[in-house]
Parts: sequence; C-alpha cells; structure tokens
Amino acid sequence: MAVAEEELEEEQQQPIQPVQQTGINRIIKILIYVALGLVGITVMSIISYYVAKYATAQQYKEVASIAVVKPPPPLDVYNFTDEFRVNTADKEETHFIKLKLSLAFEPGNKALSGELAQRAPQLRNIINLILAGKTKEELSTQQGQLELREEIKASINHVLSEGKVEEVYFSEFIVN
Repeated sequence: MAVAEEELEEEQQQPIQPVQQTGINRIIKILIYVALGLVGITVMSIISYYVAKYATAQQYKEVASIAVVKPPPPLDVYNFTDEFRVNTADKEETHFIKLKLSLAFEPGNKALSGELAQRAPQLRNIINLILAGKTKEELSTQQGQLELREEIKASINHVLSEGKVEEVYFSEFIVN
C-alpha cells in the first residue's frame, strides 16, 4: 500500500495540464454552433410566414365584411357667372384673390335654385367681404381653403330661407 500512496502523492504534486483541443474538435464545435444558428433562423422564418399569412387572412375578412354603399346622388349646382377678384387683407404687400365659385345644394330644390339666382348680388357681396378679410398666408394652405369654404357656406346659409347650401366648390382658385 505504500507504493500506491507514493504514486498518489506524486500525482497530486504534479500540476494538472489541460487537455489541448485539437483543430478537429474546434471545427466540430464551430459547425455545431452554425448548425444551431441555421436551425433557429429556419424556425423563426417558418413562424413569421404563418403569422403573416394569418394576419393577411384576417385583414381580408375585415375588408370583405364592409358593406358597399351607393354614393349619394349628385347635388344641384348654382354657378356664379362672374369670377371673384378681391384684394387680400395683407398690409405689407398687395395681393389679390381670383376664384370661380359654385354652390351645391339638395337635388330638386327649385325654390332654393330660384332664391340663389334672386339673391346673387347679395351673395356676391357676402363672399367679397369674406375674401377681403383673408390674408395670403391664410389662403395659401389647404386647411385655409377648407376653412374659407366652411365660412362662405355658413354665411350664405344664414341669409337663405328656402334651403341650405351643402357644399362650396372652387373651380379656380388663385392667390397672387
């Protein structure tokens, strides 16, 4: 037993040397990591495909469930014969507005059509006053033009008795 104890003591005294990896072991580890990466990418791709397919099917179901509604009938239109030319309210520089305007109203309302024709000078005056109060900056944006339409519509509807103007259309709109 003494020999066995001596051998055990000698082994304990010698430093333990790490097992050196050979080039083949390193290559095998790299190949395993690459294979795991490829498997992971493949699994993610398959999951993404089915999620996208499901989402597209749900979107199609939503679009298919929307009922198709017929558009409303076209409105009757009163066209002003002359264009509007008015100076803007700008103080630094002189600018002007030139526009052609139409008023749309409920189809078949002959009384309102006659009232618009009869009140044309009064309506032109209202529109000219509104335009003269605007600056070039206010009328240069789309939002400014939409607000102008609503203001004209509200002011005209205030004086009408046979019906209401539903839309104001600009067939020409120039701000210089």
